[in-house]
Amino acid sequence: MARPGTLLLLACAGLWLCNFSNLRTFLAGFTGPALNGRRPQAARISRHADDGTDLMEVPTLSEAPVFVTGVDVLSGEPDVSALPEEMGVYAVYDTGDRLQYIGLSRNIQKNIENHAKAIGLPEATDLIASVKCIEMPDESKEVLKQTWEFWLKDHLGDGGEIPVGNLPENAPGADPRWRSRGAQAKPSLNLGGVGGIASQAEAMEAVKTAVESNPVLLFMKGTPAMPQCGFSARTSGLLREIGMPFETVNVLDEANNPGVREAVKEFGQWPTIPQLYVSGQLVGGADIVMEMYQKGELEQILVMANEGAGDSAGSGESGADATQYTRGDIKLIDDTNRPTATALCKALDTSFTLVGLKVVDESAAHEGDAGALEMGLTGESHFSVEIVAPEFAGLTPVQRQQKVYESLSGVMSRIHALSLVTRTPEEVGGDGQ
Repeated sequence: MARPGTLLLLACAGLWLCNFSNLRTFLAGFTGPALNGRRPQAARISRHADDGTDLMEVPTLSEAPVFVTGVDVLSGEPDVSALPEEMGVYAVYDTGDRLQYIGLSRNIQKNIENHAKAIGLPEATDLIASVKCIEMPDESKEVLKQTWEFWLKDHLGDGGEIPVGNLPENAPGADPRWRSRGAQAKPSLNLGGVGGIASQAEAMEAVKTAVESNPVLLFMKGTPAMPQCGFSARTSGLLREIGMPFETVNVLDEANNPGVREAVKEFGQWPTIPQLYVSGQLVGGADIVMEMYQKGELEQILVMANEGAGDSAGSGESGADATQYTRGDIKLIDDTNRPTATALCKALDTSFTLVGLKVVDESAAHEGDAGALEMGLTGESHFSVEIVAPEFAGLTPVQRQQKVYESLSGVMSRIHALSLVTRTPEEVGGDGQ
């Protein structure tokens, strides 16, 4: 199972495309062992210094050892037996010497096998033609991450492009199969079952039953293989990167899950999709999931859930402390040509002691969005909001966002997607800047 600290860059960034003019010439520098079926010695890096990684000791991408994958004569699958079964960083090239993916793994050989299964035959033999890697046994996630970053910067310096395997799932030309663990190929849940769902009450009961019956359950738009919105794609992608089992419900599937889209919002008192439930508790939407992923908390609760351990979402102390705060110098949007943004700012200003506020209208980037058009929204529909306020002190991430959504109850019907970040003054250094 991959470590969360090493996976963050893989979920949010996108890696690199390194084109060698002649890979055979490059391979010749290894005087034949790889081409003769013998395994070349991969670069081994073992550091135990407290001050982290000396990246000058790490081979550049062009200097890393190359392992040529053949084709198994019996199965027809890529033969990865020569690859190291160690933790490390690796880069996969196709038969045209194009970089397809750069990754991190506890077991390089096993990860390449998983990539081959997720891609499937016959494409896998073309897309996995050679692998460059650095073995880093027993290294920390910080060492792996910094080594990975070093490779990426080196590649960018050579004018490389983002490989298809590392592009965000909803980006043009992306190939999400590279980040698939294969285990999530199972279909999304059918909450209607044989008898179907005939009323909103039955939809609510179906949601309740699904949440209670599945340790990790994601309500999303579309499926992990074909997400229908960027937030759902991002959230399901993070879950797949971690590699723990999870179930999904496609709220847009009216044939199998009629009424579930609105029922789950009412059930969790959460107005947006996606929604992640772990051990029967609402963890939150895309922003909270990303934040937990970045802190390494998401994998922890998924492991506990699949092992049957306790409360996943945690509990927070309610209420802010008695510290007095001075209202920040906040520039609120007040524009008759931007009624939704104006109403959003007014609602937040009324409900919170704002120390910091940033509202970004991202609607232009989502012009023609089907979900927004379905709601009758043709203008202001997508917003990114960052709030710094003392009222968030002592609250869990879910409680914080629920507090914001409550304050925006009169505005949310005019917003299709809201990316939300909440902080206390202490979390940003006291002044909200």
